[in-house]
Amino acid sequence: MILETILGLTALDYDHLARTIQVEAAVNTFDEYCVAASVLNRVRSPLYPNTVADVVYAPGQYQGFDYKRPVADINLVNELQSDLGRKNLLRAYSIIGDRTDFKGQSQLRYRVASEDPMCHNKGNFYHYHWQ
Repeated sequence: MILETILGLTALDYDHLARTIQVEAAVNTFDEYCVAASVLNRVRSPLYPNTVADVVYAPGQYQGFDYKRPVADINLVNELQSDLGRKNLLRAYSIIGDRTDFKGQSQLRYRVASEDPMCHNKGNFYHYHWQ
């Protein structure tokens, strides 16, 4: 269950999530939480590694890390760890479901609106690994 995954996150897990958000999400939008939820969906899936670090740093998985490895924004880490942050992660999950993958704005022409939710019109669209 996603709630169990969220409650089991460590401070270091939140650090890794923040770094991923910083390179993959539309800044200061709800897309940040949806990127994090998709990472947590991978952690929960038997198809991917079972830790946040192993998921986000797996070669070829998150294109943003091909270009930079930012220091985690402490404000974002604190926001994710807060009660409101945890509620927002659950809300993001309610939007994207068990989807583990996303594509950015440059791939919007491939989006099937009825199948691929978005959390912000400037953000990513979310899909299952087989799509």
